[in-house]
Amino acid sequence: MCCFLAACDSATTTVGLKYPPARTVPVVDDYHGTKVADPYRWLEDVNSKEVRDWASAQNALFESVVRNDVARARLAARMEELAKPWDVFDALDPAEPPLIDGKSVGAGREVDEAWRSPDRKHVVYTVSAQGDEWVDLHIRRIADGADLNEPFDALLWTDAIWTRDSQGFFYVRQQRPDSRERTLTTDPAVFYHRLGTPQAKDVAVFTTPAGTTDITVTIQSGGDGRYLFISEGNGAHVESIGWLLSRMHVLDLGNAVRPALATPLIALSDSRDAAYRVVGMDSGIVYLFTDRQAPRRRLVAVDLQRPAPEHWRNVIVESADLIDSVQRIGQRWLVSYVHNVQHALRAFSLDGRLEREIATPPMRSLKVQPGRNNDEVLIDSMGWTTSPERTRFNLTTGAAMVEHRGTTLDFDVEQVWYPSKDDVRIPMSVIHRRGLVKDGSHPVLLDGYGASSQLTLPQFAENLLAAVDLGFVVGIPALRGGGEFGRDWYEAATLGRKQTTFNDFIAAAEYLVAERYTSVGQVAIRGASNGGQLVTAVLTQRPDLFRVAVAEVPMTDAIRYDRGRHLTQFGSPADPEQFQFLFAYSPQHRIRPRTCYPSTMITTSFNDARAPAWMPLKFTAALQAAQSCGNPIVLRADTGGGHFGDPLQNAADALTFIARELGIGRR
Repeated sequence: MCCFLAACDSATTTVGLKYPPARTVPVVDDYHGTKVADPYRWLEDVNSKEVRDWASAQNALFESVVRNDVARARLAARMEELAKPWDVFDALDPAEPPLIDGKSVGAGREVDEAWRSPDRKHVVYTVSAQGDEWVDLHIRRIADGADLNEPFDALLWTDAIWTRDSQGFFYVRQQRPDSRERTLTTDPAVFYHRLGTPQAKDVAVFTTPAGTTDITVTIQSGGDGRYLFISEGNGAHVESIGWLLSRMHVLDLGNAVRPALATPLIALSDSRDAAYRVVGMDSGIVYLFTDRQAPRRRLVAVDLQRPAPEHWRNVIVESADLIDSVQRIGQRWLVSYVHNVQHALRAFSLDGRLEREIATPPMRSLKVQPGRNNDEVLIDSMGWTTSPERTRFNLTTGAAMVEHRGTTLDFDVEQVWYPSKDDVRIPMSVIHRRGLVKDGSHPVLLDGYGASSQLTLPQFAENLLAAVDLGFVVGIPALRGGGEFGRDWYEAATLGRKQTTFNDFIAAAEYLVAERYTSVGQVAIRGASNGGQLVTAVLTQRPDLFRVAVAEVPMTDAIRYDRGRHLTQFGSPADPEQFQFLFAYSPQHRIRPRTCYPSTMITTSFNDARAPAWMPLKFTAALQAAQSCGNPIVLRADTGGGHFGDPLQNAADALTFIARELGIGRR
């Protein structure tokens, strides 16, 4: 079952490229009776001089291939031009003066978030360095701009929620593993910090068992500050509704200005069984946006005097369309739905009666915010070829006024449905120049994700539009593993069903070839993060189908990393049954010697907390050693930038490499 790579030092020459030599080591692990070789284990020591020197040599190679390409500057400039409508749109909302001057935190560091105390005397703020998601937390006195001498350990993904007496705040703390540990976080807990005391004196109001790696804890405030909502969850995180397998607890502080911290927590469910988000509160009634017993989600009212689920009351029921978000606007609920991978809006009374269907253009994604009064909202929309625009809408009268009209590019957009391997129909947006003749002559760029219940809704993306500008047909399929049709669509590609995502992506390429948009040899694929895992998985499974691949910050080793909060989505190699399917698709272990792989560009960052750098490093070394043809394999290993890096530079690198390898836009 396992792949043993040649145990020798080697340097490979490909189209004039001499790859930095990567030594191999005789490491073999036993997973439930299956022997698995790991010849590049030494690359996991990312802080060693040897690994850093090897990565520097790879960067030099990358510079010679991509950064020095004559077309890169022109492509980057075109993307900047295509992004200009965003600048105009963003100027519609004048930025408020920052609570913390970014210059005051030092070079190479930036303020991430800030929370002012109710009495406006202090500000809690977090600072990150070079894109690292682990942050330092500080408390600043507003009167004189001095930081209190109350240092905090490194924190990750936490809000600070002040109590109404302004004497302290709640936050989430967790332990940061060192670089040798194969997990992201351990022991998340909620603490209360009182001003003027050291962190060691902070009061724990919620803890997880020692050694916990699979839980993420989040906090919300509710009502007039009397309640703190604590959610422990895992599986996948969706911004509007939270972790998909969560249990929510309520801490009743009693009097908001004299909070009682020792009150027992109230659990709203017996187990981590669904997603929950507090979206409103009235007189002890909590309004929860949830998918409990509703795969496409619903809004329920929970009386905190009778919080058990059997007493919950439906306010807005589940429908055939996915509810993407719920927000309260005055005396109404404004609900965003997803219908066939595009947004729709409906307004409801507080007791759940439909008041209005709000007409919006087709093939758009929407974002709504309150307007000047409780009758008014601002609806921001964009499409694949239409830049963001804003409409002021009156919920009572239905009057609509366009305040800012977007720019529409002269490209065609189609929504097609294609059959996957199991004959399930998958929707895909296809963007191309007008008057396209389907003669198989066009290059294709497939962009995919398909994980964590994320939505692939229309967006105005300069990297994709620049590709269409060059003559590409761009395809964006809504792969299973995403959330476009609710929890069922997500769960169709979790755990032992994860191969479904890869099958859907492969089928998208085969459809575009069969329908004569393109031909084999002209298909490029790109994805980042979970999309990077997707790209590395399919390029090792079907190297014959793809000509170019770009995998940004990918997870490539499915059996050497504790997926922590994502275990219930992906599985654990510690489980004998789950090991089997993880090993079956693990990109690192699907590489085969003497195989012609697509031209491949891989990126990583040494301070990426989500997709550790050692995985792309090992994957690159193995792929370079296995490559049997002239297609180059290059790696960009940044020293900073974290998981997300510089979007424009990432996009320019990716499109430059793809266009270079397909021989497009060379003049």
